[in-house]
Amino acid sequence: MSRYTSAFPFTDRTLSLPLWSHGEKYCTDTKEGRPGLGSKRVPASDAASAARRSRTRLGFLPLAAAVLAATGTAGCGALHSFPSSSGIEQQIIKGERIGAATRAVASGRHPGSMVTPAPAAAKRKISGAHVTAIGDSVMAACAMALKAVLPGVYIDAKPDRQMPAGLSLVRRLKDSGQLRPVVVVGLGTNYIVTTGELNQLMWLIGPDRRLVLVNTYVPDAWSKEVNATMAAFVHRHPAVVLADWFDTIRHRMYLLWPDHVHPLMRGTGTYARVVYQAVQATREVPLGAPRHGV
Repeated sequence: MSRYTSAFPFTDRTLSLPLWSHGEKYCTDTKEGRPGLGSKRVPASDAASAARRSRTRLGFLPLAAAVLAATGTAGCGALHSFPSSSGIEQQIIKGERIGAATRAVASGRHPGSMVTPAPAAAKRKISGAHVTAIGDSVMAACAMALKAVLPGVYIDAKPDRQMPAGLSLVRRLKDSGQLRPVVVVGLGTNYIVTTGELNQLMWLIGPDRRLVLVNTYVPDAWSKEVNATMAAFVHRHPAVVLADWFDTIRHRMYLLWPDHVHPLMRGTGTYARVVYQAVQATREVPLGAPRHGV
């Protein structure tokens, strides 16, 4: 079975979910065709950077408009003045609540129950009870669908999250005995992911867990870098499976909000099925497989 999962034996209508209304589009730097974050992490105090990064915050559009007015930026035709961004906001907020509910259920379990399945049982379907999913606003927007295809999954997905915060979360879950046998990480929407960070992630989860990386579809310069880094990492590490969200959604743009980042409710089932297939593909990964380059 391929460790690069994008195609799946489902249709886009396998999950019937409600459709929200309008979304948002952010403004790009017309000189470089990308948000002007440069090559390093930018302090949150930078107002222009904050406007570009906070794609899912309440009041995003007024903030972006204020920044444009203050800086006199011209040519930002990508900024669409939608009547309201409440649809995408409500979808993400609801997803965060669903994630919180999955964590509340998990907190009632004894940490010792989070054990790795025996190799003999690995050929069976992997249930959500064996999966920890960590992500950003894209995963949060898809939480309802993830929970539907992986009942019992542990979801912790929040807007604006970047890989360093994800690593800290993985460490806390591992130290508390709550990190499950299959770890899904969907980060890269908000900034680059480095090979060093992926090496650290592999070290944290250890040789007896399986890892799924979800790549990105974001109209930002760093998206290509994130996806290239993940693809190269998966190629070098046979114990890692790539959930190829980029390759899946680039042919289904009608399933995204106008920001071209977050799936509409009718598109969340597609995201969830890509993750589900990647999780099931980890059954082909032997426990204790060598972690080259770590």
